[in-house]
Amino acid sequence: MELDLLRNRDSGASLGPFDGKVAAMAHNAGEHYFITTNADYVPALPSLELPHAVFLRTDMRYGSDDPTLWPQQFTQRYCHLAAIARQGTRPELEVLWWNPTRNDFLVGSAVTRGLGRLRNRCVSQFLPVVNDLVDRCKQYQCTSPTPISPLFGQLIQQILIWVEQLQSLPTTFPIIVFAVASLQRACLELDALYQYITVYKPRIENYLSAPPPNTPVSPCVGAFTTVPAVAQQLWAACLPFWFLRPYYVFDAENILAVVPLQQPTHLVHGLADEAPQIVYSGNSTEEKIAAIHLAGANNRWYRDPFETGQTHSLSKSPSLDATPASAPTPQLPTIHPTGSRAQRPVAGSSSQGIRSRPSFQPCMSQFNLPVFQTPAKGPAKIPRDKFSTLAIPEMPPSIVAWAEALAQVDTEITPFTSNPADRRYVLPEPALLINSTPEQRWTFLHHWTLLKDGFLFMLGQGYSEPLSAQEWRDVLKGLLQKRGHPNSRTHRRSAGLEERIRPALEASNVTSIEGFPAAPETVPQFSLEKTHEIVWQVAESNFRFEFCALDKRASKMDRADEVRTCFAGQMLVGVPLEMGKRGLAAMALEQRHVYIVRVATLMLDWTTSSPRPSIVGPGVARHLHWSQSQMQDLERAVCRYYTQAFWEYFGRAAVVPMRLEHDLEKENGQM
Repeated sequence: MELDLLRNRDSGASLGPFDGKVAAMAHNAGEHYFITTNADYVPALPSLELPHAVFLRTDMRYGSDDPTLWPQQFTQRYCHLAAIARQGTRPELEVLWWNPTRNDFLVGSAVTRGLGRLRNRCVSQFLPVVNDLVDRCKQYQCTSPTPISPLFGQLIQQILIWVEQLQSLPTTFPIIVFAVASLQRACLELDALYQYITVYKPRIENYLSAPPPNTPVSPCVGAFTTVPAVAQQLWAACLPFWFLRPYYVFDAENILAVVPLQQPTHLVHGLADEAPQIVYSGNSTEEKIAAIHLAGANNRWYRDPFETGQTHSLSKSPSLDATPASAPTPQLPTIHPTGSRAQRPVAGSSSQGIRSRPSFQPCMSQFNLPVFQTPAKGPAKIPRDKFSTLAIPEMPPSIVAWAEALAQVDTEITPFTSNPADRRYVLPEPALLINSTPEQRWTFLHHWTLLKDGFLFMLGQGYSEPLSAQEWRDVLKGLLQKRGHPNSRTHRRSAGLEERIRPALEASNVTSIEGFPAAPETVPQFSLEKTHEIVWQVAESNFRFEFCALDKRASKMDRADEVRTCFAGQMLVGVPLEMGKRGLAAMALEQRHVYIVRVATLMLDWTTSSPRPSIVGPGVARHLHWSQSQMQDLERAVCRYYTQAFWEYFGRAAVVPMRLEHDLEKENGQM
């Protein structure tokens, strides 16, 4: 079909929304189109032959279906996509088009050699952009005179989650690339949303008037449209647009030049893997964009590992709460939970008339579950009092208020739980790493540094479960291979440990644990400062996960994002060492007080057997003028209530925060 698009050309006339600085002809879905624009190029059409599949490419983006890379069909729901900045047009946003390479991937250890992190210098490139963008948008949320799109909050949340994961969680290189691409996409879209609302929407609201004289077309991605009203609005906003119309409607349009369609040569076409996951297949642009949002949203990765432990055994045996129909109800022996102080009265209580408690260890033989096996010879080992500070040089300094609160827990109060899974630990109990001979301590610390990325990876992927103290002891000894008689408890326990870390091994392309246990001569000695750092990070992550789990049980609400505001850095795992003197661990009482008030505010919704301290009352967040003594009283009350509530909901001593007191060395260029 012949069509002269230049027959009305008049280079001296002003161009309207239906004219074209340039135009192109296209054939798609059996129809012939002519395309006009206010830009000086015409991009190739995204597929109009729907339905079609949308899937990841090797750069972890979506090719021509990705709204940050190529113009999409305009939709009212996602009208801001037209305002996404084009690559190379905003120098301050250049990091949002950066692609990580293997050289930017720092591998943790030879054991889980496929797991690692993005180097800190790479993550730090994003922080100025992210902080400025999030601050601007949060301020706009607070000051906007009219209701704003909920997409603001959703994109901000996505950005913060991806930054946290890049900063703290070890993972595989493909997931790192996907995380970076998802963070970049969310930042570009949030910037576009802000620009659209504050700059372009006011122009569109007056779209019947011409754009200001000499206003250049914004260097944005733009949008395709077949709707005249949309073309007129985008023309008024000075956003790039491409107006598609069938050949037969061409009449008096003034077109200055005809150009070929610009092909997407910079897009990656290779599939992400041999069988890429299809994100969307359909015929709706809005649904396609929503599907891409959902795939990149990474809904909060945190999952309560204690909740999983309540319903699953280590080796996928029947639930602890389920009794097989053919088996009699197990008789529960009367014993005290790990770390209880039945022989030592709580301060302020009588040593007489200690109440009996429900058992915390049912007969496990019928469930095939691993349990601690008392040695056949020698005296029984007396459990360490976990409510008391371990007073050895290798333990990081205690925070006085937390240590005192732990020592004052009233273990005469019967806990709400009798589930053995509640006595397990997300990461090793801190004292376990160091409460041994120097040789064993070095071995434990060495093995933990080699294996920690595997366990943190599984926490980040949401399918890790807590281990018992004995299981963690086996892990730290390097006993991850099956051992013992096939029918023994030792064999059953050891058989589950390598299986526990199996997801991390598979992600690392490792078929079995390598180099375990380490030969004594290869185990390094750790300085006192390095020991403190390792133990502090383990304790801090344990504390933060336990806090989230406790709040969920005590408040009956799932609000991990609110709990995280009580922590310096707001992370759950991989907490950087510089947080060892911040937040609840800050040296100055005034700095700790800000976080203590946040904890106290959450506690208002807790249900416990013990009464909540009166100072932790409804007005705690509104009390603005605290004296030193009042701040101290509130801190003691919050710490005391937390440790007591943890006992009541978990039946064991809580892991409480500590602090680092030595000066941290600056990170080297390798990071």
